[in-house]
Amino acid sequence: MIHSMTGFGRAAGALSPRYFATVTAKSVNHRYLEVSVRLPEYLWDLESALRAAASEAFSRGKLDLSIRVQRTQQPDYNVRINAQIANTVIPQLRSIAEELGLGSSLTGSDLMRVPDLLQVEALDAEVTDDEREALVRLAREAFAQMTAMRAREGETLRGDITARLGAMRTLSAQLSAHRDDVRAELLASYQQRVHEIAGAAGVEVPQERIAQEVVMMVEKGDIAEELTRLAHHIEQSEKLVDAREAAGKKLDFISQEMIREINTMGSKSRSAAIRTLVVELKTEVERIREQVQNVE
Repeated sequence: MIHSMTGFGRAAGALSPRYFATVTAKSVNHRYLEVSVRLPEYLWDLESALRAAASEAFSRGKLDLSIRVQRTQQPDYNVRINAQIANTVIPQLRSIAEELGLGSSLTGSDLMRVPDLLQVEALDAEVTDDEREALVRLAREAFAQMTAMRAREGETLRGDITARLGAMRTLSAQLSAHRDDVRAELLASYQQRVHEIAGAAGVEVPQERIAQEVVMMVEKGDIAEELTRLAHHIEQSEKLVDAREAAGKKLDFISQEMIREINTMGSKSRSAAIRTLVVELKTEVERIREQVQNVE
């Protein structure tokens, strides 16, 4: 079952009584898996774990992961006065104030302006391992939602690609029915060309030799091998569309091979009917390639 590379997922929940987190994940087309993680600064150490979780869930796509964490419970704080700064700065401030005739008293607001005099620390500032694990679980929930969305869109892609592969089978059968016409066209064309060249050169070529050369040229111009390889590519594509593993890169490669076989068939015939079928085949393959660009 193929998956699209376009998806969205969101999960939210409490990491603990003091933290609530919201995880948003979205992805778009990309040749490889590229993960971008936006985290609060105090959770940067979780980036590698979140990237690993994304790699487990997806194989291709440009994935943006955004995490917001809110504090739901205020911590207790420890307030300390830096005694070394106080013992050094306060006497000097008093001395300067007396010299300027401002009095020797210092107000609380005056002391608050002294850098690093007061040190305020949250008692429970560190994020615990349980909180980290809870955040990774939320990310996995967002990934699961995005996977489900990618699967639904992948089902639509599968239907369209399967229909176009069926159309290619029909067109290939029509080309195969014209195969004898191609051979006859080539035979007549080569015989006429050989006679024209021989006449222009003023020589007479034995009919057996002409027949031999013409047959070899007709065999080179036959489209049987291309039709066989194209049928094989169509069969492989149908298997990949129904397979469980990621198939986007393989389908893209096979579609390029299809184009090559179709172009070769088009170059071997001047028949308007066959060229029309070749154009229709190329159109179907190009549409498949457009859809495959969004397949994981």
